[in-house]
Amino acid sequence: MQVSRHLSFLKPGPAWDNLQMSSSARIDAAFPAPGAASTSTVTSGGWAVDYDWVNDRVVTAGVPRRLTFPAPFDRDLTGVLPGQASFTASRYVFGSGSYLRLRAADGVPDAAAAPIAPAWGLPAAWTAVDAVFGGGGVKSGFAYFFRGPDYVRFDWSADQPSPGYPKPFGPNWHTTPDFAAGIDGSITGQAGFATKAYLFRTAAVTVNDDGALTPGGKAVRTTVYARYDYNTEKFEFTVTDPAQVVALWPGLLPMLDVGPAVDLAVRWIDQTLGTLAAGSPTLATMAAFGHHFGTGGGLVDPPVIATVSANFQTIRARLLALPDRLQWTPGLGFAAQTTQGILMEIGDQFSLVHGPNGRAAVMIHETVHFTFGAGPDVPEWSGATIQGATFGEATDPGTGVSLGPYSALSTAAALTNPSSYAAFAQEIALGSDERFGAARRHE
Repeated sequence: MQVSRHLSFLKPGPAWDNLQMSSSARIDAAFPAPGAASTSTVTSGGWAVDYDWVNDRVVTAGVPRRLTFPAPFDRDLTGVLPGQASFTASRYVFGSGSYLRLRAADGVPDAAAAPIAPAWGLPAAWTAVDAVFGGGGVKSGFAYFFRGPDYVRFDWSADQPSPGYPKPFGPNWHTTPDFAAGIDGSITGQAGFATKAYLFRTAAVTVNDDGALTPGGKAVRTTVYARYDYNTEKFEFTVTDPAQVVALWPGLLPMLDVGPAVDLAVRWIDQTLGTLAAGSPTLATMAAFGHHFGTGGGLVDPPVIATVSANFQTIRARLLALPDRLQWTPGLGFAAQTTQGILMEIGDQFSLVHGPNGRAAVMIHETVHFTFGAGPDVPEWSGATIQGATFGEATDPGTGVSLGPYSALSTAAALTNPSSYAAFAQEIALGSDERFGAARRHE
């Protein structure tokens, strides 16, 4: 049984100076998962995961999954509210400027999408909102709408905003200075955390090569959060270290990062397949075959093109089948690990040591392992000069024996080498031999 481990983050060398690493997931919305006690569904972009409050970790099976709300509410939400008081038969899904009412029983819309402000009694100027979420603890009968530094409290029983709103968020919630505005979303706790609100925003921080908060390090934009208690009306703490955010929400951010990585990987593959189907390879395409499939950069034999195309179709189909046989694994010392044909595992390093392009490359790499990559596993940086930095040759993690330079792979070996597909797709899609798998600039 073959088990592969994505080890490319272990390389040494000055290219680390160009790396910017942290989770890119933006917490958009969260709501109690239907039919699952003590579980919250958390959304980011077009994806959702479930978080189990009792076990304090992401739910392993069936995540991440694509949002299934009707378009345009199938991505980039600002909130989801389960109805309260006389509105418990409904659920309300919010985009930036409009909302959709669904039947709570089956999730079917029972009204047309409508502007938020007039329906919810918000100021007319609030044509869009930043975040919407429900209260907890003694504030469970309210919903909160945020726009910039201000907020409105909506009273479910009165079916209207509370008097005197909008109010400034910072002084009324007793926030820390960095949480006075710009809230992306919130997760209201359940089970033993029912009085807590976890407020998330995107912040600029600096990190070291391990993705931990470091003054004067590499600048990144990442998710930070604060915990607020509805009963005491106090901010209890804030967490701005990207590594701590990942660790304190076990599995949440890595699995939310998987979704966009899959989307980006599929886009690269679609561009690659279109290029390969367009006729005789261009000079740029022949150069890419030379870089990654050992063809020397000249004419490419049609059987090689056919094999690469067929394998990319296999990779694409597997990516679109996720989250089948995919899980987050606590304590995994690698970005990802795959047991061929059985399981793909994601670790915290997936979020901390890779940027978006690097994560997309990991997903292609691991998918090759899962499907047909039973041959060598030579990373794209082995013995190469990338972004002006020269790397040593990778070694087998079990034996310490050199795997040799990536450029020395024969065509036959490259056709089953996972990094060959990840790096080739990147080069075709991005227009040059960027190799983000070895120099993962955070974009």
